[in-house]
Amino acid sequence: MPYTVEQLFNDRENFIPPTGIQKTSSVEEALNIMLRKQFSQLPVVDKDNRLIGENTASMVTNESILRALRNLSAVPARLRVSDAMVRVRPYRLEDQLSDLLKDLRDTYAVPIMGDKRQLVGVVTSYDTTEYFRKRAEDMMHVERIEKMLKEFITLYFSNTAGNLNEDTLNSAIADIMSSNKKELRGPFIQALKYYLELLGDTSSSINTEFAAQAFEKHLFRKESPKVFDRLSFDDYIRLFVQEERWGRYKRIFLRESKEMRKVLEDIRDIRNALAHFRVETITDEQRDKILYCEEWLEGFHTAVMEEFQPDSSYETADTMEPASSGPIANQSLEKDASLVEVSQLEEEKPSDSRYAPLAVWLQEQPHSERAIKLTFQQIEAIIGDKLPESAHERSWWANDAKGHVQSQQWLEVGWRVSKIDLREENIVFVRIIEREKLYIDFYSSLLPMLTRAASFPVRQVSPDGLNWIIIARAPGTGPQAGFLGFSFARHGRFRTEFYIDTYEKEKNKRIFDALYSHKKEIEAELKETLSWERIDDKRASRIAFYRPGSIMDRKDDLNNLRESSVSAMIRFQGVMERYVSEVMKEII
Repeated sequence: MPYTVEQLFNDRENFIPPTGIQKTSSVEEALNIMLRKQFSQLPVVDKDNRLIGENTASMVTNESILRALRNLSAVPARLRVSDAMVRVRPYRLEDQLSDLLKDLRDTYAVPIMGDKRQLVGVVTSYDTTEYFRKRAEDMMHVERIEKMLKEFITLYFSNTAGNLNEDTLNSAIADIMSSNKKELRGPFIQALKYYLELLGDTSSSINTEFAAQAFEKHLFRKESPKVFDRLSFDDYIRLFVQEERWGRYKRIFLRESKEMRKVLEDIRDIRNALAHFRVETITDEQRDKILYCEEWLEGFHTAVMEEFQPDSSYETADTMEPASSGPIANQSLEKDASLVEVSQLEEEKPSDSRYAPLAVWLQEQPHSERAIKLTFQQIEAIIGDKLPESAHERSWWANDAKGHVQSQQWLEVGWRVSKIDLREENIVFVRIIEREKLYIDFYSSLLPMLTRAASFPVRQVSPDGLNWIIIARAPGTGPQAGFLGFSFARHGRFRTEFYIDTYEKEKNKRIFDALYSHKKEIEAELKETLSWERIDDKRASRIAFYRPGSIMDRKDDLNNLRESSVSAMIRFQGVMERYVSEVMKEII
């Protein structure tokens, strides 16, 4: 449905009658009117309040007045409006709004005329911005309601640690699909009964077993469930209020499922009218219904969280200091490999989000930390910046891997928001267990492949769900300089690395600098461009090369990544072993 200029005027809450000025008036008079009414322009009209001109119109603006004053070297009282006019294109109420918007790219305001060029009003860039802002805000409020529904649903299908049972959720989605609906079976039996009545057969009864078989054969079509994030608003309503699950929600909302369905279906109808441009604008009553529903559902959020994820499953972060970023001092790989933790430190890029430090901080936490509670103040200290005002809305913390820059940061490093307390201003992050299982599967397959192909001893260890793994010390004999390993890094990258750590910062930097002096030779032998990461503010350093790769990639892509990484590590170890051994002799 095309938008017209008239809709801007219908949508104005407080319409200001238009004011024009004649071209024979003084610029001083025009300025006085503009200052008094806080206008930045005035349409130029004749004595009958009609726009002057034939195919165009004229206006006097702040800018045109300044230009006239500068070029004519005169004071406002000695200039006429005709000295400071600019031509503009006038519009009628029935004209398309899209055409008017194009003109507003080059001018701040345009006059609107009625019959016989009578001045009807003025449309400014602010007017159009407000018009579309209001519609965007309406949809944003509906979107927040939808996100709360999705969160309430996923909480039902998650365990107390916040891990989603996707199989159970997919089964529930399959049940609500139109071709899979169990509710259709009842009406089908009723239709059979009515058919017998039409035949005049009142003595026969319906064999429910045979009826079910007939339904299964001719009406039932089993379909694969849709992806949860791609369901319609109506699908979320049906998942939420389904009778077999409503019992637990009812204890919180104290409403029957039919009552809740009616509330949400009203929002759905308003949402569809907005999304499909079925109305020019929603009524004040409809807008209030959306706002009330959003606030009402928000009030139950904490109760729903406590019902499905009790507070006892969380631990509080008592300190802002990150966990140790490297192996425990004076421990060697041979003495106790389980004590070695490769730092997750990564140098931030200029293009990184301002929330990247939070991802790095979460990534550095010991694997034993399964859940961490952070206050807004602590998060602001981590990112070195204030959280935006929108962070005081629950939707800002949604685990949205596509639409939210901030949530992409913590999701990428294997954490998700599990609990939000806006009143106390704290957030609980928990590890994504499903991702840990993927890391275990990946490295459990990679290690045997590397062991069979490598000519050097590969550390035999059982992967424990970390995104990184140590595969050997370097050099293989003599004083230890660091470790060779693999790691899934941020920004969808997979890293093959030499992690330099003798547990002494000064020695680590000396080793790095000595190896860096052979940069050209090392890269020439490897036929790879390496990433040389001295990382001055940290104890350890790193030499690595990266390739695209995420643990969330397809199975075939992960298989290819494993194969290429085994080959890369064999070449990398062979070259680094020689250079590191020589450097260690010099340094020791």
